[in-house]
Amino acid sequence: MTVEIDGLLIRYKRAGSGEQVLLLHGWGGSAESFEPVFLALQPHFDTVAIDFPGHGQSSLPPRPWRVSDFLDLTLKLMDRLSLARPHVVAHSFGGRVAIQMAAGHPDRIGKILFTASAGVAPHRSLKRSLKRGAAAVARGLAGVPVAGAVVRALKERMRPHLASRDYLNAGELRETLSLVVSEDLTPLLASVRSRCLLVWGDQDQETPLYMGQTMKAHIPDAELVVFPGAGHFPYLDQQNKFNMLASRFLRE
Repeated sequence: MTVEIDGLLIRYKRAGSGEQVLLLHGWGGSAESFEPVFLALQPHFDTVAIDFPGHGQSSLPPRPWRVSDFLDLTLKLMDRLSLARPHVVAHSFGGRVAIQMAAGHPDRIGKILFTASAGVAPHRSLKRSLKRGAAAVARGLAGVPVAGAVVRALKERMRPHLASRDYLNAGELRETLSLVVSEDLTPLLASVRSRCLLVWGDQDQETPLYMGQTMKAHIPDAELVVFPGAGHFPYLDQQNKFNMLASRFLRE
C-alpha cells in the first residue's frame, strides 16, 4: 500500500488489530527488513511497517535530508494512518527517528524497543582519525592551484578504503547519509520519557554495545538486554528470542 505525503509516495504494510505498533527499519532497509518481527506481532497488534523515503519502494527525498526531515514525514504518515500513540520498534537508523520523536513529541509515541539503535556518537578510533586527517589534507590541497583534479582523483581512489559500506551503497542518498550520521543525538536521550527496552548484540560492529550502554545510562526508564553472539541484527540473528521479548514488552 502507498500514500502520498508532500509529493512523495510512501509505501507501508499493515496487518492485525489491537494496540498499534510502528516498525522503523535501519538504513538501506525496508519494511521487509522487519518481516519476522512483523509476522510475530500482527496476531496481537495493529502492526505497521514503512519504507522510509529513498528506501524500498518509497520516493527519494527531493533534497538532502536530516533526521528531522524523516521525523516530520513519519509524523505526517502517522496522522494519515490514524496512528495516535503507537509503540515503536526501531532498528539502527530508525532509532534516530524514534529518539527525536520521543524527545520532541512525547505525546505521539508509546513504549519504544530500540534494537542496535544509531544516534550515539562513535568513539574516536584510529580509523575515524585517519578519515578526518585525509579530509583535512584534501581540503588543504583544494586551495592549491592545479591540485583540484589531483584531489578528486585521490578521493575516488581512497573512498573504498575510508568510506563506510553504507556510504558506498547510498547512491543518491549519500549527502543525506552524511547529514544523518553527523548528528549526535545523545543530548536528547535524557528527554525521552517513554519506557524503553534496548536489545543489543555483543558482536555488533556497526553500533557497538557501548552505544546501547550509553543510551541506558541517559534514558530515565530503560532496560538493556544483550544477546550473546548476535551482531547488528539481533532480531534476525536470534529471531525467536527477540520476538518473545518484544511481544512481552509491548503487551505489559
